Amino acid sequence: MKKLLNIFAVVTLSAVFLASCNTEQITQIYEPDGPAYSFINKAGSFTLPATNPVFSVKVFRSTTEGSATVNIAATPSANVFTVPSALTFEDGQGAADLQISLTNQAAIGLVYTLKLTIGEEDVSVGGVGTIDLKVNLAYNWISLGNGQFYDSWTLYSIPTVEFRQAEGFERWRIMQPYTKALLLEAEWEGWIGGPTSSYIEFWVIPTPEGGDPAVKYIKWDTNWYAGLLYGGDAASPIKWYYPTALSASYAAQILKCKFIQDKVVQFRPAIYIDGVGGWANSDNFSWASLPGGPDLYDIL
Repeated sequence: MKKLLNIFAVVTLSAVFLASCNTEQITQIYEPDGPAYSFINKAGSFTLPATNPVFSVKVFRSTTEGSATVNIAATPSANVFTVPSALTFEDGQGAADLQISLTNQAAIGLVYTLKLTIGEEDVSVGGVGTIDLKVNLAYNWISLGNGQFYDSWTLYSIPTVEFRQAEGFERWRIMQPYTKALLLEAEWEGWIGGPTSSYIEFWVIPTPEGGDPAVKYIKWDTNWYAGLLYGGDAASPIKWYYPTALSASYAAQILKCKFIQDKVVQFRPAIYIDGVGGWANSDNFSWASLPGGPDLYDIL
């Protein structure tokens, strides 16, 4: 029993000693001298209407007590932004919005960048002190009326569709190019499903290498969807890629994406299922006849 008591005494003293040592090694918890601030994200993007190009970026602080002001530095890619140099928080506010606007020097069709930075001494621990923004003005889309669109790989008939144009630009949208009724007519039952593009947006580009300067060549953004799944597999949507968006090896095919008449556009998509394969090497053309253009039934 005496031995057990002695052992107990040693263990107890050791525990006290260790506790004392650990107390001495405790690192002082960081406490800022004043309010600390942070953005919610490291990046963001805004598409603004040309008539009122204003947006805001939210900033948070570590307290809601009292009013305070934090300085924010702005680094723009062009002199088109109006950005306050400081943001004030009122008593009771834990967050506030930094209001930013674009000047009338901003142009539609361009993407501008803006970096906002909170001073290092004012950033909360673990907070986001810098945010990178991409900002552009939205196109003003005007309805041109009805024309036609025909996807030779997908559709049986040539539907009438609405066309819209970005005011002042050689940029168009083919609205609702695919419907379930059209797909059923073309006997795709069992493959119908997945994403369907509400429009196909395309625009005129500079003459590609090897192209004819007298021809207007066009491009679309990465790919569009017709609402078809390969074999009905929900994980295998079929995509209509702009050729080089699928692979640089299809560069020669972009010369087939062009106006073939004044108001008739030819698309040469690389039709593909990611991770499976497809018909990227085949000329499965689509065509569009803009309002006022010829009847596609007469020229195809």
